[in-house]
Amino acid sequence: MKREAVQEALARVAAAPWYRGQMASVHVVPARTAETEPLPDVVDPRVAAFLRGRGVTALYRHQAEAWRHVAGGRDVVLSTATASGKTVAFSLPVLDALARDPNATAMFLYPLKALANDQLAFLESADLATEMDLAPAIYDGDTPRVRRPRIRQGSRVVLSNPYEVHETLPYHAMWRRFFSKLRFVVMDEAHRYTGVFGSNVAQVIRRLLRVAEAYGSHPRMVLASASIANPGEHASRLTGRDCAVVDRDGSASGARHVVFFDAAAPDAGSPHVQTRDVFASLVRAGLKTLCFTLSRRTAELVASLAMEERDPLPVAPYRAGYLPEDRRRIEKGFRDGTYRGIVSTDALELGIDIGDLDAVVVSGYPGSVSSFWQQAGRAGRRGEDAVAFWVAFEGIVDQYLLRHPETLLDRAYERATIDLANEHILAGHMLCAASELPVAVPDGREPEQSVARKLEGAGLVHKTDYGYVFAAPSRPHEAVKLDSIGNETVSLVDAEDGDLLETIDLERACREAFPGAVYLHEARTWVVEELDLATRIARMRRKDVGHYTHALSSKNAEIVATHRDRPAGAATASFGRIRMTHRVRGFLVKRYDRVIGGGDLELPERRMETTGLWIDVPWTVLPAGTDAGGLPAALGALHAFEHALVGLAPVAISCDAADLAGFSTIAAPHSGRPAVFVYDGHEGGIGLAERAFTDLPRLVRMVRDLLSRCGCEKGCPACCYSARCGNDNQPMDKAGAAVLAGALA
Repeated sequence: MKREAVQEALARVAAAPWYRGQMASVHVVPARTAETEPLPDVVDPRVAAFLRGRGVTALYRHQAEAWRHVAGGRDVVLSTATASGKTVAFSLPVLDALARDPNATAMFLYPLKALANDQLAFLESADLATEMDLAPAIYDGDTPRVRRPRIRQGSRVVLSNPYEVHETLPYHAMWRRFFSKLRFVVMDEAHRYTGVFGSNVAQVIRRLLRVAEAYGSHPRMVLASASIANPGEHASRLTGRDCAVVDRDGSASGARHVVFFDAAAPDAGSPHVQTRDVFASLVRAGLKTLCFTLSRRTAELVASLAMEERDPLPVAPYRAGYLPEDRRRIEKGFRDGTYRGIVSTDALELGIDIGDLDAVVVSGYPGSVSSFWQQAGRAGRRGEDAVAFWVAFEGIVDQYLLRHPETLLDRAYERATIDLANEHILAGHMLCAASELPVAVPDGREPEQSVARKLEGAGLVHKTDYGYVFAAPSRPHEAVKLDSIGNETVSLVDAEDGDLLETIDLERACREAFPGAVYLHEARTWVVEELDLATRIARMRRKDVGHYTHALSSKNAEIVATHRDRPAGAATASFGRIRMTHRVRGFLVKRYDRVIGGGDLELPERRMETTGLWIDVPWTVLPAGTDAGGLPAALGALHAFEHALVGLAPVAISCDAADLAGFSTIAAPHSGRPAVFVYDGHEGGIGLAERAFTDLPRLVRMVRDLLSRCGCEKGCPACCYSARCGNDNQPMDKAGAAVLAGALA
C-alpha cells in the first residue's frame, strides 16, 4: 500500500461523523530491507526445486542461520517477527533430512488445530512436488478412527498438538515404526507455551522424547516463536535441551503506521461499536483489513454490526470452533477478494497464510507485546506500507499503554514463563510417565525425588530395579489437564434436558456458577439454579435477563515460608510461599453497574498454597482517620494500590490478567500491620509472582505514574477498579494509593 493511501485512510477516520478525537497518537515504524543468502548447494535437489517453484530462490539471513545450526546437529529456536518466513526456516532442514533417509519421520506440533491444517497444505504440496512419500497427515481429536491406523503405519510426517500427544503416549507401542525413526520434533508458535499450559507442555515433551529414546531415536528439536525476551531460556525449559538461538530477523518489511486509538474518550460510546466503525472505515477505503478481538462473542458482534450497515460490507467473522470447511472457505474468500475484511479472535494471529493485508485493527490489548506485534505485523508483508489501529479500552493496562506508547513501540518483549518445579504438575506427569515406561529418578534430583517419594507413599507408584512404575487401577492421563493444575472441575448442565454445556474449574464455579448467578455461555445468558459441590454439577436454565451478577468474597493470607527480602522505598518486600484462604460469601445483582439486588451464599472455604510477594507497609505512608463509610482510610489506599499493581503486572511479565491475584489488609496475620499481597492464582505457583518480585521497583513506578496521571477523582476502571474484585471495588482511595506508590518507589 502506498503511503498516500495510509494518509487517506487516516483522514477518512478523522472526518467520520462518529469521530470524537480518539486518535491519541500516530507512530511510524520504519521499513526494513531484506538480508539474503543463496539457497545452500547441499540441499537435496528435489527439495530445492520445490522451494524455487514457490518463489523461494534465496534464504533470509535467519533462515540460512537456522539451516546451518540444524545441519550441524544442533537443536534450534527461531525468534523473529510474524510473516518472516519461519515456515520455510523450519521446514527446509526437515524436508532435506527426510529426502536423504526414506524411512525417517518427523512430528510437527501446533497449539491450535487451524495452524496444523494450514501447514498440512504446505507439506502436501512438498510431497506432491518431491515424490518423497511423506503422506503428511493430521492426527488429533478430530481424526476419524478409521484413518488412524493408516497414519500410524504409513505417514512419515504427522501434524498434531500437545493435547493429542499427551493422550497418545500411553499407546506408544502402536507407534513403534514412527517413533523408532523420529528425526525431528518441530514446535511452531512456541511462545504460546507459557504459564500453566507451557509448564504442562514441557512435561509432555520430556515424556515424548523419553519414549522416542526408548525406541532408539534421538530427534532434534526445532522451535519457532514470536519475538520474546528469553527465547533460548524458554526453549531450554520447554524441551530440556540447549537450543541455538536465531533472533536476527533478515526479512523485509514495509513501514508500519501504528495508530493509538482511545475508545475511552468522552462521548465515544461502546468500544466494540468504535472497533466496528474503524474497521468499516478502512474496508470502505478499499483496504484489505483484518480485525482482531479478544473473544469469540466480540468477533461475532463486530462482524454482525459491520454487515448490518445500510450498505453491508463484504466481511465475515472467523474464530476457533468453526468447522474446518467453513474456516477454509473464509480464508479462501479473504485471499481472492470475496471478503475485504475479516473479524477474528487470535485464531488468525498465528502463522496461517491469509495473503497480503493493508490494515489491521487490534481491538483491546491482546495480553502481551509479542501478541500485539503478531497481530499488527500481519499487514504489510511484501515490503509495502501498512496501517495498524490499536483500539485501547478503558482498563488499567490499555490506558497505561495509551499514555506510554513507547512500551509497545520499543518492543520490550516479555519473558515466557515455565515452572519445572511445581509439584502438582510434576506429580500428574510422573504418574503418566510411569504408566508409559518405568521412571528412573537419579538421587539428589529435586523436586522429582520428593514427588516420587510422595507418590510411592500414596501407593500410586512402585519402585523397581528399572525405576518407578504405575501402581494405581485408573488411567492417570484423564486426570491431567494441560491448561490447568489439578483436576477439580464442575460440569455445567442444562437443567431442561441434562445436556453438558461446558466444564470449568471448581474455583471459577464458586465465583461464577453459584445459585442465582447469571452465566454467559456462547453469548447467551443462563441462570444457575443449583451448584452441587458433592457431585461437581451446576444446573442452569436458559433465560434472557436484563441484569448480571457479581460475586462477593473474602480472603486471608498466611505466610508459609519467606525466601527473599528486598527494600521497597519506605517499606520492605518479601517473596515466598503463602497459603490463601478464599470464600465466596455473597453476590450482587446489577443492571448497567447499578446494584438492584443481591444475596448471601453458603459456600465452603477454598485453601490454596502458592507463591507470592508481600509488602509490609508502615502506617506513616498511609492516610489517617476514616473514610465516608466509616472504614479506615488506609484500607482504601491499600486496596487501590493492590488493584493497580496486579492490573499492571501483565505489562511487565507475560501472563494472563487472571494468572495473578491480590489481597490487601490493615492487619496481616504475620505482622498485625498493613500489607499488600500479590500471588500466583494457581496451586503451587508457576513463577509469575517471583518475576513480579524481581521487577517490583519498575512495577511500583508504573503504578505511581498510572495513578498520578489518571484524570478521575476517586478511582475508575482506567487506574484502580477491577471487574474481578470480590469487594465490588470498595473501599477505594486513589489519592492515598498514589501517595503510597510514591513512598514505595
